[in-house]
Amino acid sequence: VRADSYESLDRGILFFERALAADPGYARAHLELGVAYAQKADHLVSTELAERAVVLLRKALDLRPRLPRCWRELGLALVVTGKVDEGLQHLERALALAPDDPLMLGGLARGRFLGKGDFAGAAALFERAVERNPQAGWYWLQLAHCAALLREFPRGERAARRALALQESSISGQQGIRIV
Repeated sequence: VRADSYESLDRGILFFERALAADPGYARAHLELGVAYAQKADHLVSTELAERAVVLLRKALDLRPRLPRCWRELGLALVVTGKVDEGLQHLERALALAPDDPLMLGGLARGRFLGKGDFAGAAALFERAVERNPQAGWYWLQLAHCAALLREFPRGERAARRALALQESSISGQQGIRIV
């Protein structure tokens, strides 16, 4: 699933579905299957797949309510399906459970960016995320987007150059996806 290609997502979905067939109470399998469906929904812009992801992620959260990543992934899926306020509440809960985790900071930032167009709030959260994980190229890229939308071009250029440097050194990025 981390490879984030069509083939790897389909393979991940197959294996996580098998895991759930063997153990329907396996919270991690619900979580990862939900993530795989959410990623596939993003690629294909499919509301049906996103709704499937929400169902699975709700089940993971029912099984593991103290796991910040469950709150994060469900929150992001809800934002994508148009349930922005509920999604942001879940993302804030994820951050409350793990306030210094760059994954939770980046999740809330993405939710504010996509769900509310809150570019200033998202940029501040992305900056906190990259302070805690300077190798997170995706967050640097999103920070560059936010800065550009805020018309803070020097700030955006610095962030974009960092994202490019990470991609060029093969520390961050996805195979076949280039930052221009």
